Amino acid sequence: MAIPTDGESRLRRFAQAFRREAKPRPDLATSLIAGLGERPRESRFAMLPAVAMAAFVLVAGLGLAFGAMQLRSLGHPSPTPPVSVITPTASPSPSPTASPSPSPTPAGAVPGAIPALASIQMVGPHLGWAVGSHAIFTTTDGSHWTKQFASNDDFIGVDFISSSIGWVVGSQTLLGTVDGGRNWTPLGEAESLIRSVHFINANQGWGIAGGGAPLVMHGVLIPSAGGVVVVSNDGGISWTNLNSPRDAQSVCFSDASHGWLASASGTVYRSQNGGQTWTQVLQMASGQTGLSGWARIECAGPSGSWVQWAPGGAAAGHSPYVIYATVNGQSWRTVMAEPGTIGNFLPGVPAGPGSYPGSFSVVDAADAVFVGDTPPANAASTMIASNGGATLKSTGAIAGAWETFDAAFVSTSVGWVLTVNGSDNVIAVTTDGGYHWSKQLAVPRNPAG
Repeated sequence: MAIPTDGESRLRRFAQAFRREAKPRPDLATSLIAGLGERPRESRFAMLPAVAMAAFVLVAGLGLAFGAMQLRSLGHPSPTPPVSVITPTASPSPSPTASPSPSPTPAGAVPGAIPALASIQMVGPHLGWAVGSHAIFTTTDGSHWTKQFASNDDFIGVDFISSSIGWVVGSQTLLGTVDGGRNWTPLGEAESLIRSVHFINANQGWGIAGGGAPLVMHGVLIPSAGGVVVVSNDGGISWTNLNSPRDAQSVCFSDASHGWLASASGTVYRSQNGGQTWTQVLQMASGQTGLSGWARIECAGPSGSWVQWAPGGAAAGHSPYVIYATVNGQSWRTVMAEPGTIGNFLPGVPAGPGSYPGSFSVVDAADAVFVGDTPPANAASTMIASNGGATLKSTGAIAGAWETFDAAFVSTSVGWVLTVNGSDNVIAVTTDGGYHWSKQLAVPRNPAG
């Protein structure tokens, strides 16, 4: 298969995951009839004045409604008011979280937009799960993978907290397991459909719901705008909207109190009370005016986090990205940037491993591994960041991999990456920090439903 050259279009793979259904109240007709009430029987002549008055009121009401509609059509409708961002001195917004605007046409993910292997998580060096279009795969020895679950749904996110308890986010549903994936159970949804989840124990987890035009980016369905933070306290059976900064895209929590959030505006927020309030802690580098960006954040303990920010745009085979990290929640380091674009405006910032935003996996507050996408070179290069991003070391590359989807490293030496090789989506593994790679599983890029 020829290697695509339009890198920006690959970067902006849209997974149209608008899955709302119009569900009118089943008792709507009954309640309307009941609302009419009962009146004493009267003679038909005695009712004439009342009927005439009712007709007059009806006509007048219709006229007023029509006039109001005409006036309203003269201007643009006001957008849904955003939830106020909480600062250390400000009070929480008294109004409830506003729901994102509904999708114009409810639809599932665009066929073919979700790769056959989209997201991966390892629970130690031997046990792990990988999900993608129509299937969930698992390994119990870190080497051999088997298909554990098949479905017509497209899966884009996986989150396990132990060898038995985990969740998988699909474009149409949220699934949970308590027996290591031998059985999967459909769980609840928020007011808008869930894009990603992050649990800290069997009951408590947070996620991003709703938003418009989801982008399929490295293991999550990132909403381009309008995403909101949701929380569950019963293992994903039910979800509640939280007051959160507008256009939330990625969220994670290290414990019941400490969490991080990244938004489409390139802003990073921190919560120290379970997401009830949020404080802005970082404004990332700006991109081209008018372009929407995407951000993915990963927790690294109560005070540490790493965030990948892609402000949008592309030029001559390059697409801008910047990596930031903090180990104490106070000071931030600009770890690396794409050198051919946004890096030109960030003097002194080291170059990242690829010309496009690639995949990354956080090992701890001090260490993370990045696998950069470089389509023209037909290879994904590996870079290890240590000392909170102060030290960078380039290692090797995955040959024939012009695009990656997700990564899972259990140490700076041992890790797995989901990538493309020819006509297959592939799980590649390294045991020496990326100097050498081998293939463990290959799945056709367009599997049968």
